[in-house]
Amino acid sequence: MISSTIFSSSFHKKLQINVQKSYREFIDDLRADFENGFNTDTVSPEFLEQLDDIIHDEALDHYSPTKFYWLNLVDNLIYVIQMHEELLSAEDATDEELEELGETEDELFSFWNESDLAEQFINLMKEDKAVLEASDHLVPLLENQIIAFYVLHVNKYHQQFDDALVYQIVPEIGEGDLGLYLGDQHLFTEFKPKPEGLPALALTSVDFDENEIKVESGNKDLKLKFVKTKPAIKKDDLELFVLPQCLEGQKNHDQFVKNINKALDRIKKYAPHLFTTFKSFTHTIVPVNEEGIVSYSMQSLPGYSSINLFNRDQIDLMDDLLHENGHHYLNTYLNFQELINEDDDKIYYSPWRKALRPVRGIYHATFTFYWALELFVNLNKSTSTEFTKEEKIKIKTRLVEEYLMLEYCSQDLKHAFKNKKINKDGWKLIQDVYTLINSYQKLAATTLNELKSLDKEKHIHLTDLANHLMNMRETYNNK
Repeated sequence: MISSTIFSSSFHKKLQINVQKSYREFIDDLRADFENGFNTDTVSPEFLEQLDDIIHDEALDHYSPTKFYWLNLVDNLIYVIQMHEELLSAEDATDEELEELGETEDELFSFWNESDLAEQFINLMKEDKAVLEASDHLVPLLENQIIAFYVLHVNKYHQQFDDALVYQIVPEIGEGDLGLYLGDQHLFTEFKPKPEGLPALALTSVDFDENEIKVESGNKDLKLKFVKTKPAIKKDDLELFVLPQCLEGQKNHDQFVKNINKALDRIKKYAPHLFTTFKSFTHTIVPVNEEGIVSYSMQSLPGYSSINLFNRDQIDLMDDLLHENGHHYLNTYLNFQELINEDDDKIYYSPWRKALRPVRGIYHATFTFYWALELFVNLNKSTSTEFTKEEKIKIKTRLVEEYLMLEYCSQDLKHAFKNKKINKDGWKLIQDVYTLINSYQKLAATTLNELKSLDKEKHIHLTDLANHLMNMRETYNNK
């Protein structure tokens, strides 16, 4: 019986309580800043006045995933304000200070280049605008998104706007061509007809009493009603939403729910400790249908997993569900506690990316791909006839693949800890994971040997992988 703390629902709850505490502390700090007089020329006075009202809304007193996302939008704006103020102080700067300001400008560039407004930012840069000037053009869009996201997903009052409020839809919460999902209840607003201007909406009013929002579309206002969304899956104390964001997703919704149900039933049957872990961190699945996308999630959106359900089989689906859940698990830690002393030095070879990565990439990969190993170890124990011969071979192959790649990263993580790239808390967590990984050494060797007779091509593939990793270790021998 596996008894590691990392599978404990009570331990998961402690982590979540810490996140909620950190969230509330941030809210309290913001309120204190405004009470002491929060002044900056980077944002408009009108926005500051609105934010001063919003931040005192009692609705923000209690944590939820969408409120956490909203708070991250505010945190992003504060980050931009700080960088603007540093760059504007350049007039009397020394040479050393100018060098630091160059680093700040690089940070500001990276922020916008990796943001949801990256396309607008690149277009501004193509017009030969300086980074600070381009940023000045984008700050009002970020202001708008903060207000618009709040009125749609946090605030529950009737509001009418003299000037339309521009809202950029957020695909990661299920928003897309079909409509919007408002707040943590996922109130669905179907686009009938589809408003002009997507992926941006021009909001003119929001009325939660009438379950209605109005948006500009061409020369008229569209009235869009919203209805309550029910969980697609209820299993034990798990309530899981499956939110289609495109027409193909809507058409296949019932089949997707059936597939997810089957995957979770199998996880519960063969690896109940993994099902317990999944229940702790995932609440919403957003099916995506994009070439090259398997699955992804965001640190600022706890519990939302975007997963390609169109081109993956049942074994893949179990893996994808647990992989994204692993991201949510790790991000729960990172949303209240530092685990890594990050830098951009790409000195560690990633077996998954087949490229050099900084410590953050290796640490995240190790923690999130571990769940695949744990899954395949437990599926491999089964003598059930519900898995086909091909599925059993795939399970064995994936077990050995993940073990080899995870084992490879062990030395690099030790190097990172020794060189203070991982702190003590981060080291303890990853060591707990490696205690489990190392316990599967003999199983991985035995399974590799079994594949000699079961599937020669898979055995050759795994042998080649082992040799490749040995060569990479000689090339990148971090000690």
